[in-house]
Amino acid sequence: MTAVPDPTPDPTHDEAPQPRPTRVDVQRGALGVAQADDLSVSFGAIGAAQAQRASVELGAVGALAANEATLTMASAGLVAAQKARISQALIRSVVAQEVHFERGSGAAVVIAARTDGEATVLLDWRGGLAVGTVLGLVWLVVRRLR
Repeated sequence: MTAVPDPTPDPTHDEAPQPRPTRVDVQRGALGVAQADDLSVSFGAIGAAQAQRASVELGAVGALAANEATLTMASAGLVAAQKARISQALIRSVVAQEVHFERGSGAAVVIAARTDGEATVLLDWRGGLAVGTVLGLVWLVVRRLR
């Protein structure tokens, strides 16, 4: 009878975690997921990204989490940042401590402690609170009528 090796890995020899790249540049390309200290996208797209500093120019991002985010002539689904600068970009949702919009920018939902600049915003935190209150009252009335 021959012994069959155990296919489970030995827990004492775990692989060390991979170091985080310091810089990722995407030019005329696309990435599914990116994580770096500095992230730069030009004429490209990223599905999800996490960075200390992120810059997207003429590109698109599905979700971006960064301490400092700059989007110029870009589009994004969600931007979560400490400081965000948005110039001629369209963003679905922005959650940030500070947001600076430049002319020609737009966002559907903005939740921020401080917002300045020129932008078209569909729903800010005050509007969200009002919509939530109205929907809650409608739900309460419909529930009592049944």
